[in-house]
Amino acid sequence: MRAALDVHRELLARGVPHEVARLRGRAASADDLPRLLDLRTGCVAVRVYELVREDDRSIAAVLVPAGSLPDPLALLEALNACTVRLAPDDVVNNRTRYAAGLVSPVCLPEDVEVLADAALGASDVSWCALGEGGVALGIRTVDLLVASGARVAALTGPARLAESTDVLDLDARGRSRTTG
Repeated sequence: MRAALDVHRELLARGVPHEVARLRGRAASADDLPRLLDLRTGCVAVRVYELVREDDRSIAAVLVPAGSLPDPLALLEALNACTVRLAPDDVVNNRTRYAAGLVSPVCLPEDVEVLADAALGASDVSWCALGEGGVALGIRTVDLLVASGARVAALTGPARLAESTDVLDLDARGRSRTTG
């Protein structure tokens, strides 16, 4: 598993300005960051999805404002996928090398596609998880997007954070259907 010090060292080696801040409590997930940092905006959560495309299966790390989920149809379109499903914790841990819920958006393995919600641009600085519950990464949003190699798309809509393992699938005519 990657730790905060690993990320810090890699960002220093790449010349990316950033800050590692100790939290005033422990975060169980990136969705705890707004409360622990006393911020209304600027906190980023990484949602990891398993996706199926016509010719392959892969995973994607999706950066969204903490407490939100991407709109399923926007996610399907942006990832050019037929099916997307939140990845189970064991898959998240193994494929990202971070603890599930505390996945850092930077220093992910090269085979993990990164997609960022355009709404992140509303804050000059982003605060993200670092793989550990006691610290957070502060980084200029533009540097976050460059360091993560993220593509940007409009992803958040009315869907708000909820525990869900629903699968969104497109039928042969491109209509959506949700299954549980």
